[in-house]
Amino acid sequence: MKKLLAPTLLIGLFPVGACAQFTDPGFEQGGNGWVMHCPEWAWPTSSSAPYGGNFAMAIQATSPDFASCPSGDPGTGLWPPPPRFYQLLPQVTTADVVRVKFLVRLEEGIPVPIGSSVEVTAITVDGNGVLQTIPDPGFQVGEPLANWQEMYYQTTVPVLAPGQVFGIGFAAHTFGGGNGVVHFDNMALVVEGSGALLNAKAWLDGAYVPGANLMRDDLRTAGLIPASQPMSPPGAATTPVGGETIGTGVLGISGNNAIVDWAWIDLRFGQPVYPYETYAKRNVLIQRDGDIVDMDGTSPVLLPLKAGNCRVVVRHRNHLGVMSAEPLNLNSTPVLFDASATNSPLFSLPTPNTDAARKVVGTTRTLWPGDAWSLGAPYGVKYTGSGNDRDPVLYALGGNIPNSVVTSYHRSDINLDGKVKYTGVNNDRDIILQTIGGSTPNAVRYEQVP
Repeated sequence: MKKLLAPTLLIGLFPVGACAQFTDPGFEQGGNGWVMHCPEWAWPTSSSAPYGGNFAMAIQATSPDFASCPSGDPGTGLWPPPPRFYQLLPQVTTADVVRVKFLVRLEEGIPVPIGSSVEVTAITVDGNGVLQTIPDPGFQVGEPLANWQEMYYQTTVPVLAPGQVFGIGFAAHTFGGGNGVVHFDNMALVVEGSGALLNAKAWLDGAYVPGANLMRDDLRTAGLIPASQPMSPPGAATTPVGGETIGTGVLGISGNNAIVDWAWIDLRFGQPVYPYETYAKRNVLIQRDGDIVDMDGTSPVLLPLKAGNCRVVVRHRNHLGVMSAEPLNLNSTPVLFDASATNSPLFSLPTPNTDAARKVVGTTRTLWPGDAWSLGAPYGVKYTGSGNDRDPVLYALGGNIPNSVVTSYHRSDINLDGKVKYTGVNNDRDIILQTIGGSTPNAVRYEQVP
């Protein structure tokens, strides 16, 4: 098959900086960090992968190729074959558990192969540049099909000798003398453990004051913010977390860094749509200036992974969440996800649930308020009909006393002033109507997170 060259995609010899997650996992940034171990049989190509951007990596997977890599693989003719392209992970250390997900598809040639396989290989490279594959009976992760599919690989890093660097490589093979090209895209990696840091920011519209470019901290000044996590974030996570408690003295801080409320972070590993994997959840705090911080009230959020390529979701108990459009390269250097910035790329649900992910407020963006009740994905804000968010506001007042007020830390307190109100000035019901558009009470505002 003809190799479709993309001259703008350049593959570097070594990863830039010390990392424990894939650099340029979608091959969209010049191939930073990827090494072409057999450049005659691997090349950049255009991508048709869902959520895959413009580029992918292709491998000539015809059977005879493994015996005759022109560049002279040190493992020529061996099985399993050495990788056709790989990336080194300098921060990965002995005994780390490394998990990999990626999309792959087979482009059959002539003659048609009777079968094929994708191989993910754990490797080491020493100070002299000598590559060695690490034996692993699970290296064949699946048979690629004509359509894109997600594949998974997991390994534990062996004892590394001084000067050795661990890495992950990829290869593919066809059987029976058939011809074929295997395409790779949306590479994602997670190193289990702890140490990755996140700097995040968001505005909760219910508490946002546009003229001040700050949020109100009414819940804090009224002494209503719980010291321990007020609710368990919905949905399961691969890495369970919870039980966070606010640090001593944090709720006594005033000014721009005063705490407005609890929120939480989801980390999505692999594909963004169902069946997606929520790798972890973290309860966090959000300040008046929008900064999302850990339990000490000031630090970046410590994530329950050492490093990884994950989409980040910011969520709140009665505001609609948002998710980064692409995976972020999470590591020990804090990575920024600013959900308030106009130019932050965010994920959108497919039709018919595509919607504006955030509310436009002047030159900034806020999270939509009004999610007082959730019945499951797709989450959203409703004013009428089954599972609407208006009725819970009335129920919080007893169900039949619409002009009463309840002072409480409550999900139906949409404007976060510490009071649940159904009618009158600063009531919570009107905000729900405004979120769905005001003039169309039967509309739904959908959260743009799968």
